[in-house]
Amino acid sequence: MTTRTPAGRVEIAGVAAEVATLLRELAPDLWWYDRSPFLSDSARSALPWLRYERRDHRAEAADGPPGPPVPARSVPAGRVGITFAPEDGTGARSWAAGRGLRLLAPPRAAAEVAADKIDSLRLFERAGVTVPATGVVLADPGDAESCWAAGGGRPVVVQRRANNLTGKGTRLATDVAQLRAVLGDWRGEPLRVSAFTPGIPLTVSGCATGDGTAVSAVSHQLVGLSELTPYWGAHCGNQLVADDELPAGVGRRCRQVCEQVGDQLRELGFRGAFGLDLVAAVDGTVFAVEINPRFQTVVSLVHAQEIAAGLLPMLGAHALASLLPSVPVRRVRTACLALSQLVVPVVHRGVLDAIPASGCYRLEAGELRPLGHKQLTDLRPGEALLWQHARPGDRVRPGEELVLVQLPHRAAPVGERPALAPVARAWVDAVHRATTVMEGPPR
Repeated sequence: MTTRTPAGRVEIAGVAAEVATLLRELAPDLWWYDRSPFLSDSARSALPWLRYERRDHRAEAADGPPGPPVPARSVPAGRVGITFAPEDGTGARSWAAGRGLRLLAPPRAAAEVAADKIDSLRLFERAGVTVPATGVVLADPGDAESCWAAGGGRPVVVQRRANNLTGKGTRLATDVAQLRAVLGDWRGEPLRVSAFTPGIPLTVSGCATGDGTAVSAVSHQLVGLSELTPYWGAHCGNQLVADDELPAGVGRRCRQVCEQVGDQLRELGFRGAFGLDLVAAVDGTVFAVEINPRFQTVVSLVHAQEIAAGLLPMLGAHALASLLPSVPVRRVRTACLALSQLVVPVVHRGVLDAIPASGCYRLEAGELRPLGHKQLTDLRPGEALLWQHARPGDRVRPGEELVLVQLPHRAAPVGERPALAPVARAWVDAVHRATTVMEGPPR
């Protein structure tokens, strides 16, 4: 393993790696279904029998509004499927039924409560965790002045109930005019309006089991970086962080919040992987912002951290939590891996003509030199893994995800909204130079 570690350690909890033998007995036919294999690839060294099939979200969207899933056939024992976001339409359930697989996903009702930016407030309250001062309004631009005054005349974060998978349904309003514009754009919708809380945006990954919550790595969430997106709340990437890179006690408090929320999810019947978006304020207070009742993109980095610590990757823990009433969990304290990843967006509207193929690259004189394939933890300085999230022939528009870049070092300093490190920016620029989009009609 050539990945260097920063001067820091982190505590994580998960399932012992040797339990993979039991998982293989329970699920000898194990599938991962997603738009690229970036997440399953990071788990493959621990789950060598795991298979991958590509999910084509664009084809699903082109088929029109989702219909009912394909009726399930009788599923032989041991044939199971897992997907990144099973709640995103009916495509995953139709795929699993058509393949004769049991889809290991939480009940829809539980996932819907957790994902809803308004309904989840009650879940946070039951969990006893701290959230920013929050209210719910029916969007009407005529109410902007009264809404602004009710918030004390301070900046607010406005969220739609369904915030999709990218964070574009989150907006910051720093004055009455901006709030009026937001309320006008989303007129008639119930919206969550929260006091803006400055601090370090973090994510923590958990897995709800039948009798507890395994809390894995904490990451610094890169959100709304100007080099990557025009959207204030858009997800731009993540990087793993050690406890001592955060204000005193924040890492421990993040884990506590994850356990408390996981306990409430379990009461709803939820089993398996989930993530939390948090903000660590300057005084060390950890605010819970939202729940992602599914795998998060950062889990690909989390897998590497878990495997290095002698634990089963979360994809495997998710499967066991879905298949067994009880799963043994252990805590370990381990060196934090210096891994990061960035979501490189589309810049021009049109039809995607050329894009770097998925694989390992070296950056030489600003150009991408293909190296074949490597595991994430085998990357050397100057190398990165690239994963296509769009394909030639796709109609694309600015802001959509183009390529995921995974790096063996920090992409940015740990902070609220840092600038990308020069080496990370060089990778983003190289991807854009290697990508061409042909002009086409607006979508």
